[in-house]
Amino acid sequence: MSELSVLPMLPVTATFLALCAILIMFKTGWIGLYRGAQNILRGDGGDPVLFKRIRIHGNFTETAPIAVLCVGMAERMGLGPVWLWLAVGSFFAGRIFHYMLYDTKMRGAAMSLVTGPALLLGIWMLVQIWA
Repeated sequence: MSELSVLPMLPVTATFLALCAILIMFKTGWIGLYRGAQNILRGDGGDPVLFKRIRIHGNFTETAPIAVLCVGMAERMGLGPVWLWLAVGSFFAGRIFHYMLYDTKMRGAAMSLVTGPALLLGIWMLVQIWA
């Protein structure tokens, strides 16, 4: 028997994690190529475009791990796939809107799409455990 067959399959979480892994590698290259073209080896060199790219990448790395963990635990605890996919979709929609609205005051609304799912999943998990 394969070792994978004894692990619980979490298809939503696995898909979410795979997409996050691909996206973070894309973002890393996006920064690296720009950094090389501008000949900026460290920091942002005062370049506003590089600063924006670094913060978009950093914000993703600050929010994606906890979002994946929340989706994974909620999936393991039996939350239905529709709710899980809504959380994943909201996260990625928020990431796209965060990029598009980065230089506007609407950026906060985009971030609520990113952070809201983890918050709601966290509350749901606590209710499931303690209520």
